[in-house]
Amino acid sequence: MPVTSSATSSERLTVVAMLLSFAAGAGDAFVFVQLGGVFTANMTGSLVLSGLTSRPAYGALLSGAATALGAFLIAVYLASKVAPRRSGADWRRVRRVMATVVALNVVVLIMISVSPAPDSTVRLLVLAASAAAMGAQTAVAKRAEPGGVTTTFVTGTLTSLAQDAADGSIKHAAVRLGVVGMLVLGALTASAAMWSDVRMGPAVAVVATALATLALPKSRPSDTTG
Repeated sequence: MPVTSSATSSERLTVVAMLLSFAAGAGDAFVFVQLGGVFTANMTGSLVLSGLTSRPAYGALLSGAATALGAFLIAVYLASKVAPRRSGADWRRVRRVMATVVALNVVVLIMISVSPAPDSTVRLLVLAASAAAMGAQTAVAKRAEPGGVTTTFVTGTLTSLAQDAADGSIKHAAVRLGVVGMLVLGALTASAAMWSDVRMGPAVAVVATALATLALPKSRPSDTTG
């Protein structure tokens, strides 16, 4: 029953997108609060913050934003090379990229556990690992999710949602709204959890990306044939 199989794969990819968006919200909340007021998922936000020269500790903010941006872009590039836009056997590579995302989030958790108040060097290393995880998961989401949503920033998703509404289309409205909501929920969850222990921030991202990896279907919907 190829139609049923394809539908199931699409539903699982929607769940993956939701979980990755939740992880992005948690990760960004953690690094913003604990690592100098920058982002590792929302690169637009970090670029804007880089222009606020009057902010205290501007040098640290700039170095953190630059590190995050570099790691994010490198990760998107490498993840996109590992999981190219082709079908068939290459779908297995998406799983490998997601395993790397989980590993990078675990690295963040370990580093912050060892150094709860990191010095400048460790801080940049944590930012780099977190941004690399976000970049890689962004590449996975754009490769995997049929709706073409992004899971680390929502301006484009909101724009697409509004434009589709203007055009009378609701084809991907549910997943787009879900991704936006999960981003906020992830940030709220991590923020609440960090009241008890700062390590809970990256721990939330670890759990969410691990669940997303487990939720990946065996094939893309378009890979299923009769």
